[in-house]
Amino acid sequence: MQIIRLTLGAFETNCYLVEGEPGRCIVIDPADGGARLLRELGSRGLTPEAVLLTHGHYDHILAVPDLQRRWPSLPVFCHPADCPEALTEYDMGQEFPTVTAFANVQPIAEGQELSFAGLTARVLETPGHTPGSVTFRIGDTLFTGDTLFYIDIGRTDFEGGSYPQMMRSLRRLALLDGDPEILPGHGPRTRLGYERRFNPYLKNGGGGVPWG
Repeated sequence: MQIIRLTLGAFETNCYLVEGEPGRCIVIDPADGGARLLRELGSRGLTPEAVLLTHGHYDHILAVPDLQRRWPSLPVFCHPADCPEALTEYDMGQEFPTVTAFANVQPIAEGQELSFAGLTARVLETPGHTPGSVTFRIGDTLFTGDTLFYIDIGRTDFEGGSYPQMMRSLRRLALLDGDPEILPGHGPRTRLGYERRFNPYLKNGGGGVPWG
């Protein structure tokens, strides 16, 4: 498995191209910057087989229409609570651009396994930043979207956000076995063991109560 990170758009959103078998990939969170994304796919000889969305905020989905213009049958996987048809302008404020509608949206749910490009992504529901936020686990890598960052977490003050839900989701991640790599929606990569030790929202349960 090879993972290419592209940092795109005004919010410096991380988009990931995950190559399994040679020339075949999954795209996670195709953010603003469709032209660059298409160039990267072309220059690397990659054909996307699926788009996985960690959540529905516009800065993580803006390039989906660009991908579907190039590959019209490309499926897009999103939790029903965040699927584009459920999005409204309040998601990140009316000053932000409207997302062009896209097709072939497939709902996902807890525990579902998505197999494309010789890879299998398992869905972990991690609401809090949005009602439909999810984490994708591929092998020993977690794609956490805007749930867990390096020494930080996603905001919960947007419409639909929930701090109590976020804390339950963080607890769930903290209790996962091992020390998987974390590839977040913004900022640098990290590891779960590091976040357990140093992230104030994870260490000691975020409130003085041990996770174990």
